[in-house]
Amino acid sequence: MKKHIVYTVFIFMVFTLMAFTGNTYAMMNGGGNLGTQGPFSGMMPTMPMPNSQMMFSSGPTTDPVIGSGPQDTMPMGVGSVAMGGDMLTIHAEVGQFQMPMDMYFALYAPSVDPFNIYLLNQEGVLHPASMGMSPWITGVTSLDQMPFGDNIPTSMLPRGTYYLGLMATPAGSNMATYYLWMTNFIIQ
Repeated sequence: MKKHIVYTVFIFMVFTLMAFTGNTYAMMNGGGNLGTQGPFSGMMPTMPMPNSQMMFSSGPTTDPVIGSGPQDTMPMGVGSVAMGGDMLTIHAEVGQFQMPMDMYFALYAPSVDPFNIYLLNQEGVLHPASMGMSPWITGVTSLDQMPFGDNIPTSMLPRGTYYLGLMATPAGSNMATYYLWMTNFIIQ
Protein backbone atom coordinates (compact mmCIF):
# COMPACT_ATOMS: atom_id res chain seq x y z
CA MET A 1 0.00 0.00 0.00
CA LYS A 2 2.84 2.43 0.89
CA LYS A 3 4.52 1.85 -2.49
CA HIS A 4 1.22 2.60 -4.25
CA ILE A 5 0.90 5.89 -2.34
CA VAL A 6 4.52 6.80 -3.08
CA TYR A 7 3.97 5.94 -6.78
CA THR A 8 0.82 8.07 -6.89
CA VAL A 9 2.58 11.00 -5.21
CA PHE A 10 5.56 10.61 -7.55
CA ILE A 11 3.30 10.65 -10.64
CA PHE A 12 1.50 13.74 -9.32
CA MET A 13 4.80 15.51 -8.74
CA VAL A 14 6.04 14.69 -12.23
CA PHE A 15 2.92 16.10 -13.86
CA THR A 16 3.02 19.17 -11.65
CA LEU A 17 6.67 19.84 -12.43
CA MET A 18 6.25 19.28 -16.16
CA ALA A 19 4.41 22.57 -16.30
CA PHE A 20 7.66 24.39 -15.51
CA THR A 21 10.51 24.60 -17.98
CA GLY A 22 12.38 27.42 -16.27
CA ASN A 23 14.19 27.16 -13.00
CA THR A 24 11.41 27.10 -10.40
CA TYR A 25 13.73 28.13 -7.61
CA ALA A 26 14.85 31.18 -9.57
CA MET A 27 11.24 32.13 -10.32
CA MET A 28 10.20 31.87 -6.67
CA ASN A 29 13.30 33.63 -5.33
CA GLY A 30 14.21 35.89 -8.23
CA GLY A 31 15.83 38.69 -6.28
CA GLY A 32 17.23 36.67 -3.43
CA ASN A 33 20.62 35.24 -2.65
CA LEU A 34 21.00 31.76 -4.11
CA GLY A 35 23.69 30.91 -1.62
CA THR A 36 26.54 31.32 -4.08
CA GLN A 37 28.02 34.40 -2.49
CA GLY A 38 29.83 34.80 0.78
CA PRO A 39 32.21 32.50 2.64
CA PHE A 40 31.26 29.38 0.66
CA SER A 41 31.59 30.93 -2.78
CA GLY A 42 33.64 28.70 -5.09
CA MET A 43 33.54 25.76 -2.69
CA MET A 44 31.47 22.62 -2.94
CA PRO A 45 29.92 22.23 0.49
CA THR A 46 28.44 18.96 1.64
CA MET A 47 24.78 18.83 0.71
CA PRO A 48 22.55 18.50 3.78
CA MET A 49 20.19 15.59 4.13
CA PRO A 50 16.64 16.33 3.01
CA ASN A 51 14.29 17.01 5.90
CA SER A 52 11.14 17.17 3.75
CA GLN A 53 10.01 16.43 0.21
CA MET A 54 11.77 19.08 -1.83
CA MET A 55 11.30 19.48 -5.60
CA PHE A 56 13.26 21.61 -8.03
CA SER A 57 12.79 22.16 -11.75
CA SER A 58 15.11 23.67 -14.33
CA GLY A 59 15.34 23.99 -18.06
CA PRO A 60 17.86 21.93 -20.01
CA THR A 61 21.59 22.48 -19.52
CA THR A 62 24.46 20.97 -21.47
CA ASP A 63 26.24 19.84 -18.29
CA PRO A 64 25.19 19.29 -14.68
CA VAL A 65 25.57 22.26 -12.33
CA ILE A 66 26.65 21.55 -8.77
CA GLY A 67 25.38 24.37 -6.62
CA SER A 68 25.92 25.34 -3.02
CA GLY A 69 22.84 23.36 -1.98
CA PRO A 70 19.93 21.43 -3.46
CA GLN A 71 18.02 24.57 -4.46
CA ASP A 72 20.62 25.73 -6.98
CA THR A 73 21.92 22.34 -8.08
CA MET A 74 20.92 21.21 -11.58
CA PRO A 75 22.25 17.65 -11.53
CA MET A 76 21.26 16.57 -15.04
CA GLY A 77 22.93 17.78 -18.19
CA VAL A 78 21.69 16.66 -21.61
CA GLY A 79 24.57 17.64 -23.88
CA SER A 80 24.26 19.77 -27.00
CA VAL A 81 20.53 19.00 -27.34
CA ALA A 82 20.02 21.60 -24.57
CA MET A 83 20.95 24.28 -27.13
CA GLY A 84 19.17 22.73 -30.10
CA GLY A 85 22.07 20.44 -31.06
CA ASP A 86 21.77 16.95 -32.46
CA MET A 87 23.60 14.92 -29.79
CA LEU A 88 22.16 13.74 -26.49
CA THR A 89 24.34 12.93 -23.48
CA ILE A 90 22.44 12.48 -20.23
CA HIS A 91 24.91 13.18 -17.44
CA ALA A 92 23.81 12.96 -13.80
CA GLU A 93 26.13 14.51 -11.24
CA VAL A 94 25.56 15.52 -7.62
CA GLY A 95 28.22 16.69 -5.20
CA GLN A 96 28.89 15.25 -1.76
CA PHE A 97 26.02 14.27 0.54
CA GLN A 98 26.33 14.13 4.32
CA MET A 99 25.22 10.48 4.43
CA PRO A 100 24.57 7.66 1.91
CA MET A 101 21.65 8.20 -0.45
CA ASP A 102 19.57 6.05 -2.78
CA MET A 103 19.14 7.56 -6.25
CA TYR A 104 16.12 7.13 -8.54
CA PHE A 105 16.24 8.13 -12.21
CA ALA A 106 12.94 8.70 -14.05
CA LEU A 107 12.11 9.31 -17.71
CA TYR A 108 8.77 10.43 -19.11
CA ALA A 109 8.31 10.73 -22.88
CA PRO A 110 4.65 11.51 -23.61
CA SER A 111 5.15 11.42 -27.38
CA VAL A 112 6.42 7.83 -27.02
CA ASP A 113 4.28 6.52 -24.14
CA PRO A 114 1.90 9.04 -22.55
CA PHE A 115 0.72 6.53 -19.94
CA ASN A 116 3.97 5.52 -18.23
CA ILE A 117 6.85 7.05 -16.37
CA TYR A 118 9.93 4.85 -16.62
CA LEU A 119 12.50 4.22 -13.90
CA LEU A 120 16.05 3.10 -14.49
CA ASN A 121 16.91 0.01 -12.44
CA GLN A 122 20.28 -1.16 -11.12
CA GLU A 123 20.86 -3.23 -14.27
CA GLY A 124 20.51 -0.12 -16.43
CA VAL A 125 17.10 -1.11 -17.82
CA LEU A 126 14.11 1.22 -17.99
CA HIS A 127 10.82 -0.20 -16.69
CA PRO A 128 7.40 1.36 -16.01
CA ALA A 129 7.17 2.80 -12.49
CA SER A 130 3.86 0.95 -12.15
CA MET A 131 5.91 -2.29 -11.98
CA GLY A 132 7.51 -1.11 -8.75
CA MET A 133 9.94 1.47 -7.53
CA SER A 134 13.48 0.40 -6.91
CA PRO A 135 16.56 2.63 -6.73
CA TRP A 136 18.88 3.06 -9.68
CA ILE A 137 21.91 3.36 -7.38
CA THR A 138 21.99 2.67 -3.64
CA GLY A 139 24.08 3.93 -0.76
CA VAL A 140 26.11 6.62 -2.54
CA THR A 141 27.50 9.84 -1.08
CA SER A 142 28.07 11.44 -4.51
CA LEU A 143 27.08 10.72 -8.11
CA ASP A 144 28.74 11.14 -11.51
CA GLN A 145 27.15 8.87 -14.13
CA MET A 146 26.14 8.80 -17.79
CA PRO A 147 23.43 6.13 -17.62
CA PHE A 148 22.92 5.82 -21.39
CA GLY A 149 26.42 6.58 -22.65
CA ASP A 150 27.33 9.75 -24.48
CA ASN A 151 26.71 11.37 -27.84
CA ILE A 152 23.47 9.65 -28.83
CA PRO A 153 22.34 11.08 -32.20
CA THR A 154 18.92 12.68 -31.75
CA SER A 155 17.93 11.24 -35.13
CA MET A 156 17.66 7.88 -33.32
CA LEU A 157 14.92 9.19 -31.01
CA PRO A 158 11.28 10.07 -31.68
CA ARG A 159 10.48 13.78 -31.78
CA GLY A 160 8.92 15.30 -28.71
CA THR A 161 9.57 16.58 -25.23
CA TYR A 162 11.34 14.31 -22.77
CA TYR A 163 11.21 14.84 -19.01
CA LEU A 164 13.90 13.58 -16.62
CA GLY A 165 13.78 13.22 -12.86
CA LEU A 166 16.54 12.49 -10.38
CA MET A 167 15.53 11.76 -6.81
CA ALA A 168 17.89 11.43 -3.84
CA THR A 169 16.50 9.93 -0.64
CA PRO A 170 18.34 8.69 2.47
CA ALA A 171 19.61 5.16 1.84
CA GLY A 172 17.16 2.45 2.83
CA SER A 173 14.41 4.93 3.70
CA ASN A 174 10.75 4.88 2.74
CA MET A 175 11.08 8.06 0.65
CA ALA A 176 9.48 10.23 3.33
CA THR A 177 12.18 12.84 2.66
CA TYR A 178 13.97 13.49 -0.61
CA TYR A 179 15.28 15.92 -3.17
CA LEU A 180 13.67 15.60 -6.60
CA TRP A 181 15.23 17.47 -9.49
CA MET A 182 13.43 17.68 -12.84
CA THR A 183 14.49 18.89 -16.26
CA ASN A 184 13.43 18.37 -19.85
CA PHE A 185 14.71 18.51 -23.38
CA ILE A 186 13.13 18.60 -26.82
CA ILE A 187 13.95 16.47 -29.84
CA GLN A 188 12.90 18.34 -32.98
